[in-house]
Amino acid sequence: MPAIDESHWVVAGRRKVPLKTAGILDPVLTSACRLGDFATLPLNRIVVRFTDKAGPGVLQVVPPPYRHLLVDRRNLARPNETYYFHDTGMPSCDVFVDGETKPRLLDRARGTSLPPPDPNALKKRQALIAGWRK
Repeated sequence: MPAIDESHWVVAGRRKVPLKTAGILDPVLTSACRLGDFATLPLNRIVVRFTDKAGPGVLQVVPPPYRHLLVDRRNLARPNETYYFHDTGMPSCDVFVDGETKPRLLDRARGTSLPPPDPNALKKRQALIAGWRK
């Protein structure tokens, strides 16, 4: 058995438009993808090819019948949406949504896995350091 996956790509479609017009960029899903909370599995070989001169490329796609290829730790997936992934598993990951619903709004309290900003964090850190033995 080979050490790497050498299976062929399954081309779900070809589009003669630029890569960035795959769908609507969703900021919440993009943030979750960059944190590893929303991604497609590395074994996902379903792709869509974009052949426009301005932005050719290939995006991994997760259509609704193939939700088992989706890592969704925060239950952000909606039933009738198709997700296009650019640079899955990387800090530069982008998630495009193709569906009838609008993209989610990035809400500080609920739309991210990051803790809420603490205005006294610096003072707490300085107090902790000041309490260390010298």
